[in-house]
This record gives sequence, structure tokens and C-alpha cells, in this order.
Amino acid sequence: MFIAYLVYKRSWLGLIGLLLLLTNVLIRLDAGIEVEPYSLLYLNVLFLTIAVSFIVWRYKKETAFYKSLLALSNDVSDDWFESIPEPHGRFPDGILYTVLENIHQHEQNKHRTYQSTQLMEQDDLSSWVHEVKTPLTAMKILLDAHRSNELAQRLNAPWLRMHLLIDRQLYISRLASLDADLLPEQQDVQALLRGEIRELSTWCMEKNITIALTGDSASTVYTDKKWCGFVMRQLLTNAIKYSPTDGNVDLHIDRQENETVVVTIKDDGPGIQAHDLPRIFDKGFTGENGRVQHAATGMGLYLAKVISQKLHIRLEATSVVGEGTSMRMIFSSDNPFEQMRRSLLQKRHP
Repeated sequence: MFIAYLVYKRSWLGLIGLLLLLTNVLIRLDAGIEVEPYSLLYLNVLFLTIAVSFIVWRYKKETAFYKSLLALSNDVSDDWFESIPEPHGRFPDGILYTVLENIHQHEQNKHRTYQSTQLMEQDDLSSWVHEVKTPLTAMKILLDAHRSNELAQRLNAPWLRMHLLIDRQLYISRLASLDADLLPEQQDVQALLRGEIRELSTWCMEKNITIALTGDSASTVYTDKKWCGFVMRQLLTNAIKYSPTDGNVDLHIDRQENETVVVTIKDDGPGIQAHDLPRIFDKGFTGENGRVQHAATGMGLYLAKVISQKLHIRLEATSVVGEGTSMRMIFSSDNPFEQMRRSLLQKRHP
């Protein structure tokens, strides 16, 4: 930065050099001024020493503010303006500080406007979803009242898919406030899975899919019932969607020695290509199977991944083309929810 500073001050340095040169020429050519050579050398050394000292002092004073800005630029955070030190002078540091302050204020106003717009859109979307769910509920009551009717039976599966799509949209609208909506409690894993299986039973009957639930029936986890159930629903929905007619979906609950609970959901569908597998949790990614299933949006697994991260659940996927796909929900025993539960137990039973 010192070289850059010297280049920036080159006009000043040129003026200092010119004045020194003029002084030397004047002394040498003016007959009325008699100066010994050693005195002239002393004058030049003294002049240059003072000039260099002045330049170094000004360099440190004038670049201190800019060095702090440069250091800040390497690690910009949301509160970047609060990290900027006060300027040392009104010019030019003060002017630059004012410009940055105006930029920050402008960005803050834009951000507040954007947030307000987003909240309005989310509120409108949530309101719309709730309004749509009302006639859907009425349709379900009518379908249940005419179960013996063949047309009603055939409408059950399309109604379920529509219900799942609208329900997923409702969860998307609530995603921004997920942290505030979490209520971790002790949950029975098998009961959670059975509840989601019942929700999807109509679809399973339409495709004649058998769901087998095995493993440790006493396994419990400390998590949020609603959001964890939504993740399970997304994984089960995918398993049913890609399973062939008369297929099987196997659910297995395993409690490991370190108290980690693993829920495995395995289907016997077409499987996922190896080059698609690392991207299945990306937003909007549908893969080769999704292109065959034209109803695929690429949002289900993305939402499951995002919510799982908030719930401290790890999702893993393995697949063999032609043999099916296995999705694993891993409830670690050292996640913050479990630590919270143990802390509460210690307080109650010291």
C-alpha cells in the first residue's frame, strides 16, 4: 500500500523535489549567496529527512481508515457498517464515511421493503392455502360419506395428491418462521410413521402397495412432531410415487448402541442414477426419474433436507438402479434437542 500511496502523492513528491532543486540552483548560481559545499549537503540531507518523515507520518495517518476498510472487505457480514471505525478527519475520510453510511441506509431500506413484501406474499399465500383447504375438507367429508360409490373411490387418490400438494405449499410458506414454530418433545418413532402411513393409505391402495414396518417398536426421539412428520411424509410420498404397482415399501427402525435412532425407508422402484444421487436434495432438481414422472417438482426432498437440518436430523440416500432406493433419517443422540431433554431431566431428577 505504501507504493500505491507514493504513486497517489506523486504530484506532491514532484513539487517537493522541484523546490529542492530550485533551492540548490539558486544557491549555486546566485553570487550574493555564499554557502560552503558541506553546508549545502547538510541542508539537502536535512530537507530530505524532514520530507521523508513527513511523508511516512502522513501515510500512517491517511491510510489508517482505508486499511480498516480493506480488512473489513475481506470478511463482510450483515453488520458490516457497525464494524467501520470512526473517520480520523472530515476530508476525505469523513466524506467516504458519509457515502458508506448513505449506502448502508439505502440497503437497509431496500431490505426492509423486501422483507415486508415477502411477509405480505407469505400471508396471502397462507390465506389462500387455508381457503382452498376448506372446500377440500368438504370434498373429503362427501367422499367418506359415499365410500361404496365407485366414483367416490376413484376420486380418493386424486384428492389425496391435491391435499398433499396444498399441504406442502402451506409448509413452504411457514418455512421462514420454522425456528419459532419448533416444539421439541419426546416422540414415539413408530407412532409417527404409522400416522403418516394412514395419511397415504388411499394412494397405497390405489397402487396396491404393501408397507411393512419393522424394527425397534419402542424407539423414541426428541423432536418436533409436526415438522418431523412432514419430513417422513415427503420420503414416504417419494417411495410410493416411484414404486411400481403391487410394489413394496419397507420401513425399518433401528436403535444403535450409542442411542442413535435410524429410520430407513426402502422402495423397490427404478432406483436413482449414480450421477443424479448427489443432487437429489438440490432445489428444483428432478433427475431422470423426475422427467418420467411429469408431476415431479424437485421440491419434496429439498424441503425435507432443509427442515431436517433445522431438526438436527441427517438424511442419507443410497440407490441401485433397477433395485430401488433407501432413504435414511438419522436421529443423532448428541443433537441439541437431545441435550436439551437430558438437561431438563437432570434438573427434575438431580
